[in-house]
Amino acid sequence: MMATRFSSLFSVLAGLAICIISFVPVFASAQEAPSTETVFAQSKQRIAQIRILEKSANTKASLGSGFIVNAQGLIITNYHVISDLVFRPDLYRGEVYFGDGETRPLRLVNFDAVHDLAIVSTGKTSPEFFDIDPRPQPKGSRVYAIGTPHDLGFTIVEGTYNGLLSGSLYEKIHYTGAINSGMSGGPAILPDGRVVGINVATAGNQIGFLVPSVFALRLLKQPPLGKMPALEALRRQLLDNQANIVASITRQPLPTANFHGYRVPVTLGDFSKCWADTDQQISAIYQRFSQQCSSEDDLFLYREHSTGKLEFQHDYISAPKLNTLRFYNLFQQFFERPYNDMGGPPEDMGQFECKTDFVARNGLKMKLALCVRSYKRLPGLFDMILKIATLNQNHEGLQSSYQVSGVSFANASKLAYQFAGAFAWQK
Repeated sequence: MMATRFSSLFSVLAGLAICIISFVPVFASAQEAPSTETVFAQSKQRIAQIRILEKSANTKASLGSGFIVNAQGLIITNYHVISDLVFRPDLYRGEVYFGDGETRPLRLVNFDAVHDLAIVSTGKTSPEFFDIDPRPQPKGSRVYAIGTPHDLGFTIVEGTYNGLLSGSLYEKIHYTGAINSGMSGGPAILPDGRVVGINVATAGNQIGFLVPSVFALRLLKQPPLGKMPALEALRRQLLDNQANIVASITRQPLPTANFHGYRVPVTLGDFSKCWADTDQQISAIYQRFSQQCSSEDDLFLYREHSTGKLEFQHDYISAPKLNTLRFYNLFQQFFERPYNDMGGPPEDMGQFECKTDFVARNGLKMKLALCVRSYKRLPGLFDMILKIATLNQNHEGLQSSYQVSGVSFANASKLAYQFAGAFAWQK
């Protein structure tokens, strides 16, 4: 089956030659500028610690935070906090620790892996809960992040709302304030108690990120998982998400620019960040100039495994002092270098299977190597690596690589076709 898919793909590549929730305020009004102490006191009955325990030892394996959002006691947290329950429910269980000291078993109700959110329940009703406000706030608004950092107890951190991040695949709020390990999934609230974001990540130095609360509202409106296996729900979410991203990228040709006489892709879109480097040591037998471009976002799956990243790199290599044979030996060594580690536990990932071919396009002769591997527990998803080497000159050449994780085979084909088709010879 894989061989058939490769043949089909390379026949294509060879063809290159031709609403707001209402609520009754229970906090002091914003105009009264309540103290941080008051905000925390009025919130502590609505927050919780999420604990993931290893079953055999019945000991905590990881921690996060959450907050109650309705009278039925539903709790919002991050997907990454409860991801062990999605991938290894045989090894892990969850529980919720409340501020009054009560601990209850946790049940996973639903999740949104794309926006890193989850809903859990303990069966405990709650007369007190947070109201969610999906509206963007003025930049500079005072916001309080609440959670349980490093298992040190319930903590409140005052910070600043700095609007949505630009150049990102997924909407995130830039929060100026400390979000430490263990605070993930906790609420970020205004002084009057409305939740405007969910703690999700930090870049250190008071740079934090929040999931906009509108996505929590959307998740609450979705039907629960019910009898659907969690891994199947995750698979469907990832397939839908990658289809939307690929459709956006392939809607029009990739922007290109001149790179040492070659026309090459220079960006994947507004969500990607690009940079350059060079290696020109006087004693070296060759010179190398590089350009790189990658998305800044990926999607957390489980433990050390993420997916959904796109990145490419161009390397122009020049060795005018080498004869043709030595240059091509050097050029081949670069081409055969191991690809960057794309992560993922071996038990969850298939082996890369590769196909090599030669094509011509826009005055360029190119060697292509396409490698893909499958996700064992998420059928229909693949990682792709495309390598390109130009063959037009005897003492210099261009090599490019394109890595994409978590796409369907059909969309891997579309991305490879688009990328390879953007190259042209300009000398």
